[in-house]
Amino acid sequence: MVEAMSKSYKISYSEQPTLEEESVLLEGIKHEAAKAKGLTAITPFAFFMRDDHNTIVAGIKGASYYGCLYIDSLWVSPKYRNRGWGSELVRKSEKLAHERKCTFISLTTMDWEALPFYQKLGYQIEYVREGYEKSSKMYVLRKNFDS
Repeated sequence: MVEAMSKSYKISYSEQPTLEEESVLLEGIKHEAAKAKGLTAITPFAFFMRDDHNTIVAGIKGASYYGCLYIDSLWVSPKYRNRGWGSELVRKSEKLAHERKCTFISLTTMDWEALPFYQKLGYQIEYVREGYEKSSKMYVLRKNFDS
């Protein structure tokens, strides 16, 4: 039997959740993963490249969880592309994955973004998700580490 929602609770919408709000979700997920299977904590990461004015000109971020390091964002300002900075940020993330004892890295890229870049770095297509606007495709990529 489904219990009716209490009138004292409401669902709110936010396009810009605060770090505090996101933290509530992350901590709840961490707790349940540890309770259910004794899994390691989800641990975010980020590396940034900055110019002489401390302005971010490139960066990579994601999280490690349950033996995987997931990269959810990599960006290099167009002015600074083709200088090896994207590759360097990926290498830093791979080093962190080893330090955190991850067995693989996962990331996604759209068909109009950086598929050849990631393939050049040894990432392989795990699967392709279709159905996005304008017939776009998302590639889910993976790079395993030797055990």
